[in-house]
Amino acid sequence: MTEFILAYFLYFKSFCLAMCCGSLIGIIYYFWKLRLFTKWAERWQNWWGIVPVFSLSGKSRKEWKRIDELLKEPYQSSWKLAILKAEAIAKKTLNFMGYVGDDFTKILDELKFRGYQNLEVLFQFHNIGEKIIGDKNFSLSQNRAKEIVHIYKKFWDELLNTL
Repeated sequence: MTEFILAYFLYFKSFCLAMCCGSLIGIIYYFWKLRLFTKWAERWQNWWGIVPVFSLSGKSRKEWKRIDELLKEPYQSSWKLAILKAEAIAKKTLNFMGYVGDDFTKILDELKFRGYQNLEVLFQFHNIGEKIIGDKNFSLSQNRAKEIVHIYKKFWDELLNTL
């Protein structure tokens, strides 16, 4: 009788261990899908001052490739998204360089004092980005979107040359 109870106990214990492992794997998978680990890692890296160079990494190059793919699509919403992503990459690079702020225009004003040229064009493009966000009926041609993204890319390259 005791052997019978011991066998059931071992089966139950094995079953519970398997369920715990499966639950743990599921939780880790959902945290990974929600990108919680990367957010925590970035927070700790920023706190310790171990900030990876986003601008020089392959990650930023992949982002520019995604933007180019968006520009090739026949949808106006994709072109608008490409402009917003290009501005976000430029802002992220500026934040890495020490120009911290939520408002892109304030960062551009600070760059103007540092001697960067042709920032008025970026002010205009930032205003176009604001119109894209604010006005759902904002119209934009594919060629204009390509031009805006190209200028953001040139600005980004110029920032990298100053690093």
